[in-house]
Amino acid sequence: MGAQALGGGHLIAATIGLGVMNFFGTNAAIMALAVGLAIAAMLVTRRTHAPAGANPLLVMLAGADWSFLVTPVLTGAMTLVAAALLYHRCTGRRDYPRYWS
Repeated sequence: MGAQALGGGHLIAATIGLGVMNFFGTNAAIMALAVGLAIAAMLVTRRTHAPAGANPLLVMLAGADWSFLVTPVLTGAMTLVAAALLYHRCTGRRDYPRYWS
């Protein structure tokens, strides 16, 4: 999994969750629609990151606003990538990431 998929997937999914919530509100059917749209958008953009599929649910259940895209989504994804790069450099495994999508 490349860093672009991780960060891009989370940003795409959270943006779709926020947009759907702002236009349609929040209920079970709308949450399912948002998750489906997020997964479809990640597939189309080749930024698929399976855990990011939960972002629309998290956005809607928390009643998040647009600042949610920066904190925690973007900063969290950047922290995960930085930790992975540091770990692989410290352990001598220089094969991360294997590819950038």
